[in-house]
Amino acid sequence: MKDVIQSIIKEQVSKGCIFDAHSIIEYLIQNQSDIYLSSYKNGWTTEFYHSYISKEIDSFEGTIIKRTEQQSWSLNIHKRFTVNVCWIKL
Repeated sequence: MKDVIQSIIKEQVSKGCIFDAHSIIEYLIQNQSDIYLSSYKNGWTTEFYHSYISKEIDSFEGTIIKRTEQQSWSLNIHKRFTVNVCWIKL
């Protein structure tokens, strides 16, 4: 999963763009659904799995992304709006 997330950020997110985990999760669901589904572990809630994905994104801090002070308000998989951490593509 980590390599796939890195690839999405490197190849799909434009330099200087600000994004949140929901953007990456939605991209995974739409374009890499087999990987998204196969990386899910039994017993994990959706919230826990998406938190895991967010932490994987954050692991690239300082290399290909930088966390911003700004937050987003975006739609999650349950069609609810939530406040989220954002990163900028370096």
